[in-house]
Amino acid sequence: MLLISLFVCMLSSALSAQKVTNVRSSLEPDCGYYTITFDLEGKGNDLYLLKLVPYLGNREMVEPRFVEGPGLQSGVAPGKDLQLFWNPTLEGADIGNWQFRFDAKKNPWVLVEGGTFTMGRTTGSGNSDELPNHSVTLNSFYMGTYEVTQAEYAQYMQPSSSWTSNYGLGDNYPAYYVSWYAILKYCNLRSMAEGLTPVYSISGSTDPAIWGNVPTSSNNATWDAAICNWNANGYRLPTEAEWEYAARGATNTPDYLYSGSDDINTVAWYSGNSGWTSHPVGTKAPNGLGLYDMSGNVWEWCWDWNSRSYYSSSPSSNPTGPASGSYRVGRGGGWGGSAPYCRVASRGDDPPYYSFFIGFRLCRAVP
Repeated sequence: MLLISLFVCMLSSALSAQKVTNVRSSLEPDCGYYTITFDLEGKGNDLYLLKLVPYLGNREMVEPRFVEGPGLQSGVAPGKDLQLFWNPTLEGADIGNWQFRFDAKKNPWVLVEGGTFTMGRTTGSGNSDELPNHSVTLNSFYMGTYEVTQAEYAQYMQPSSSWTSNYGLGDNYPAYYVSWYAILKYCNLRSMAEGLTPVYSISGSTDPAIWGNVPTSSNNATWDAAICNWNANGYRLPTEAEWEYAARGATNTPDYLYSGSDDINTVAWYSGNSGWTSHPVGTKAPNGLGLYDMSGNVWEWCWDWNSRSYYSSSPSSNPTGPASGSYRVGRGGGWGGSAPYCRVASRGDDPPYYSFFIGFRLCRAVP
């Protein structure tokens, strides 16, 4: 048990921080600012957010306001001789002999560049609702690097049943026992808390405080009529087409069976290797975009109503699913399912009030 606990602790650190080395600085006396040069180590296709902490003796500036350079607001790729610039005078501090340390965290978002791909079953065998495969064109969007974790979910809501160690318990484990209805509330609560424009409206309001209780036992016509503002910058579920495009790595070449590989054990926790429990996010290999657990771990809700014949009439540009239905789409398979459910083309569904071993991943619009 000690070794397992140590591994989980090491994983938590790996998910939150990367290595900044060879830090050196120089003071520009005429302008009064420091140039801080450093190397950022990490995976070549990952992006990282940087935080600079200047310190002088026992004094440290945890939230400096006058820092400029890459990686502060949007992700930066690993590299050598990267530079930030900081002005202590503007902070109201003496120039002094400041030293610097960094916090580098993996960017929680992947930019999925818009494009055209073939959606549906393109290789192997499967179910009839995966056909006909068809061409779909999507706008660019941001996709969460990981499934939403229990720590992230618990900041705003609680699951319908308590998470347990039997099925995965801990900050970096994926949230489950989460219904499609509950996710609408979570997205808007988090968007509002972070100063973003909420995406979902119910009965004309984006404020979950007036929506009433999350339905738990049957479909609810009021919640089913939720409207998605696709232009808002807040958090939302991906459409089914966005999910599959991202799972494929935004390409049909190579035409992998699973997200990032034809070898399911490399990229997915499923019934053949999971030990019948979920696992901390990001512990299998990512796909070509740097997205983890798109195959396996927990099923992931999508925005769309499901129709098994939808592919025969789906729009070719930015489809958002049928106008109505009884079941919402789930994708990716999970730790309790067999390999075929983890294929990038496999389609699942459940009633929107259902909240068993299903989780989700967030999306955002690109301005």
